[in-house]
Amino acid sequence: MIDDQTDTTGTRPHPSATGAERDPMLSRRRILTWGGALGGGLVLAACGSAIGSSGSIASTTAAAAGSGAATSSSTATSALATGTPATTAFSATDFAGLGTCELLPDLTAGPFPTEDQIERRDVTEDRTGMPLRMGIQVVDEACAPIAGATVEIWHCDIDGDYSAYADGYTADDDGPGTTFLRGSQVTNDEGIVEFHTIWPGWYPSRAVHIHSKVHIDDSTVLTTQYLFEDSLNEEVLSSGVYAGFGMPDTDNASDHVTGGDTDLLLAVNDDEDISVGSTTGGRRALIVVGLDPEGSSSGGSGGGPGAGGGPGGGPGGRPGF
Repeated sequence: MIDDQTDTTGTRPHPSATGAERDPMLSRRRILTWGGALGGGLVLAACGSAIGSSGSIASTTAAAAGSGAATSSSTATSALATGTPATTAFSATDFAGLGTCELLPDLTAGPFPTEDQIERRDVTEDRTGMPLRMGIQVVDEACAPIAGATVEIWHCDIDGDYSAYADGYTADDDGPGTTFLRGSQVTNDEGIVEFHTIWPGWYPSRAVHIHSKVHIDDSTVLTTQYLFEDSLNEEVLSSGVYAGFGMPDTDNASDHVTGGDTDLLLAVNDDEDISVGSTTGGRRALIVVGLDPEGSSSGGSGGGPGAGGGPGGGPGGRPGF
């Protein structure tokens, strides 16, 4: 468990690629079945309004209506990925009305990706924070769901720390051998995966974000990042275990990686059933990920340890990815 730390300055250093030590065991892509992953069987209300904050974290979620994105009646594209299709309480109905099949931009993977894909739904391990249930639906440019694609996510914890790297700057630097807040799932016939995680923390020069890759037939077809509405970040990060770290210094519009692209915004509502550790009640976040299944992703210019900083990099020349 992470201690509830207090940063009296309201600022923090950036997890840096410079001098970061990578776990030598993370040397090849492999699918690992995580025995502790949560099973299905969670009964969820459908998603309400596309994006927005409601009163209390544990309030009831409204039912979804309308159609958009991909539905179960669409012709699914098979990706033939290794792994077991994710069991999820989400269905295509939950994503209907999000209203886009736009191809998401290919963005940098940043300095802290790994080659491992740990197949599990619950990626939290011992990290504390607001419980977050993520639903991702992968579709092609014709809005048809893509079955069998491997969706990978990773993000920092409340300290701004990424697992698997010793960056030498963050207060709670767990370093090589750690795997928290990383995982992958294989899309089902409706192109959907579900992850259980926490609301990410922040670090200088970047908006609050979640990294993601989509792999098809051992090829990476998309590297991108997901965002949260600024107002939601203010609400979440001003309370609980997040409060001691102050507010992010970068909003979505000022983010030099995403440029505040609204297609990257997660649709957020309350979720009273999701839990992390002893904390029950949090948020759910949905997004439709449009991509070209025949495409190829370079992962941008973030690179691995030792990569240089981009525009608007973190303090001391440390890159802000």
